[in-house]
Amino acid sequence: MKIYRATIIKSVCHRVNRTILSNLKKSPYFQTFCSMSVVITIVMMLVIGNSFPNMALSRSLSQTPSSGGGIPGSSSRASAPNINGIHNQSSSATPVYSSQAASSILGGNISGRVGSSSKIVMINFDDGYKSQLIYAKPILDKYGFKASFFIVCGKVATQPYWMNWQDIAQLNKDGMDIESHTMTHAHLNKLSTNALTYEIGGSKQCFASHGFNTTILGYPLNLGSDKPSVVNLVAQYYNLGRSGTDPLMFLNCNGYAKDLQTDCSTYLANGKLTHANRYDIRSASFYHISNKHNFSPPEMFQVFLQIVNSQIPSNSNGKINAIPIIVYHNLTTSIQDYTPISHASSTTVDLFAQEMKYLHDNGFKVLLLNQFGFDPTNNVFYIKNVPSSANGNTTKAATLIRGTSP
Repeated sequence: MKIYRATIIKSVCHRVNRTILSNLKKSPYFQTFCSMSVVITIVMMLVIGNSFPNMALSRSLSQTPSSGGGIPGSSSRASAPNINGIHNQSSSATPVYSSQAASSILGGNISGRVGSSSKIVMINFDDGYKSQLIYAKPILDKYGFKASFFIVCGKVATQPYWMNWQDIAQLNKDGMDIESHTMTHAHLNKLSTNALTYEIGGSKQCFASHGFNTTILGYPLNLGSDKPSVVNLVAQYYNLGRSGTDPLMFLNCNGYAKDLQTDCSTYLANGKLTHANRYDIRSASFYHISNKHNFSPPEMFQVFLQIVNSQIPSNSNGKINAIPIIVYHNLTTSIQDYTPISHASSTTVDLFAQEMKYLHDNGFKVLLLNQFGFDPTNNVFYIKNVPSSANGNTTKAATLIRGTSP
């Protein structure tokens, strides 16, 4: 399986450096003295960026279904998960935790306040782990945050570590967003048309039969969003689709360094799919193992700070052009359950609590993914107000923030 690696710091540095260079051109008094330091800074930041943990973005080993059709996170040798959704299996991998690792690899802490009106985050949870309800929801409630939960419909209540329909109904009642993560968490890029219809359309119907109107599909393992046959079927059943591999989602889809698209059209003029569009919203899932280094929770907190603050060069004066969308999977109270390679997308409860506290204390606004709207005339995303309702339907949507049309 092809592995996509998201170099988070390079994306952030690209935006920062572009802003710096723009300002230098406008300041002849400083251009001569600063040009060499800018070049050196860019080179150093890109070198540091190569050491950043791969955010793997839902392609982690802990989310790979076994060949035997087991749940995500299992392998053919794994024992059944406990109530937290963690598999009790041993690992030969030795974690590399050191006090110097975070400062040398991650480039130091990001702290201090910026304009709170320009800071927005969207929080997502994938798969439907019971641990999300048990551990994450009380923390969200503490700070008044809401999140979007992407549930694998065919796995609901099939094991103790998955949520049941009563759990999901309670999340919805409390203002959480319930969305589709297919029927079985299958690899959408490898399925026949009939199998795709079952996974994509069948999941839509599955949720509808339980009273939930799901309007967004989350691609399992981020697979399929680059295939027209998959995307076209998603478009038949859903308003939006969410994939991964980027720290920021640009509302006008033109902020990705390696892509030439100028708006959020689904296809380029040559017929190829664009990198980001209404059926490929970009997001970042934590993957705490990269380059044979197992990043500790304190190190991953530094990565979290980098991601949520990477929007700063793009947003100012209340104008939102880019939003970090963070995807969580299983939560655990045990560092022993966090450490194994097979649990690479797990998050400790303490780390999650620390991250939510940071968002609260630093004035971030936390929105639901279904607060994304799409303007098909200008091919840009915008943020809308989505009041909660019993069945999750969107009502009385009012435009709050709109991406800049190209």
